[in-house]
Amino acid sequence: MPSPTDNLPIYILSSIVLLGAFSRFTHGVYTPQWYAFQESHAPDDGSLTATITPIMDTLIGVSLLFGGRVLRLLAASLSVVFFTLGLGLQMQAGKAYGPDVALVVLGIVALFSQIRK
Repeated sequence: MPSPTDNLPIYILSSIVLLGAFSRFTHGVYTPQWYAFQESHAPDDGSLTATITPIMDTLIGVSLLFGGRVLRLLAASLSVVFFTLGLGLQMQAGKAYGPDVALVVLGIVALFSQIRK
């Protein structure tokens, strides 16, 4: 019988991804610290990337929560890819990257929690 905590990494990852989408959609009105973290990675300047990011975050977050196994694997994989890209950009720019490492680790743990099912 599966444990209720088997999907905990996926739920945490989904919460963080959906928080990111909410923060971008509201331009940080309700989540100023999280929005500042996002701004340090990719400015909310009205560009195509800034417009697509919260939509992608919403799709990935909802897929992590409600998707089947394959969709969860895909969404977790995309999260790891995007988090790793963010980590690489922060390292390349010489900025602090501790939170980015935590996001990559969380993404990998969530991914492996779905692989072992």
